[in-house]
Amino acid sequence: MPKRTRSRGHRPRKRRRTGRQARAGRRTLRSEKIGALPILNHFIRRLRLEEWLDEHLPPEDKRVKVPAAKALLVLLRNLLISREPLYGIGEWAAGYAPDLLGLTLDELEALSDDGVGRALGCLFRSEQGAFVLTVIRHTIREFEVTLHQLHNDSTSITFHGNYSDAAEEDTRGGRRTLAITWGHNKDHRPDLKQLVYILTLTDDGGVPVHFRAASGNTTDDQTHVETWKLLCELAGRSDFLYVADSK
Repeated sequence: MPKRTRSRGHRPRKRRRTGRQARAGRRTLRSEKIGALPILNHFIRRLRLEEWLDEHLPPEDKRVKVPAAKALLVLLRNLLISREPLYGIGEWAAGYAPDLLGLTLDELEALSDDGVGRALGCLFRSEQGAFVLTVIRHTIREFEVTLHQLHNDSTSITFHGNYSDAAEEDTRGGRRTLAITWGHNKDHRPDLKQLVYILTLTDDGGVPVHFRAASGNTTDDQTHVETWKLLCELAGRSDFLYVADSK
């Protein structure tokens, strides 16, 4: 009978163990975290996020072991639960039951910071505006959110470091990139560079309906016309109350 041989020095890849394992005598207990994942998954399903991501993300290499949509949703869960650094996302995910992260065991073993980074690159190359509008419109319908009164404000995202490659707005991969630069810093750190993050909420439940980033030297009065036009498109009318800071 032929025997299966293995080249010297080659060892089969050790499977990643999920959860934590404890031994007592001949007994072994393995525990996997659940945490808030069932609640988050309920809303992820209602928002149909995986479906919309699959629809709007560009085609991927067939050799990818973890689809971009799944990797991005693991990152979303990580941000909502514990905000672990990207390099530790594989170790973080291994503590949870794989199915609660939307992954098979093989996908969990393949999850890494490189894979999540590729997924973020895939999101960058997508039609982000169309994706966001699709999610927002579905959210408004699904949760019956009213748009009679909308509140807009901006804040600073402060950066530590040089970021010389992002000193000016540019185009990469056919997409516009923002300038990480000096501006009116709302963290009271004029010595640090920044981006501006703009958010619009509904008066009905404080639901985010519009959000975007702008270059760090952008002032609020430059943002309202674009925001207003998008909100009119989203609401399908212009007879709502728009509350925002002005000079």
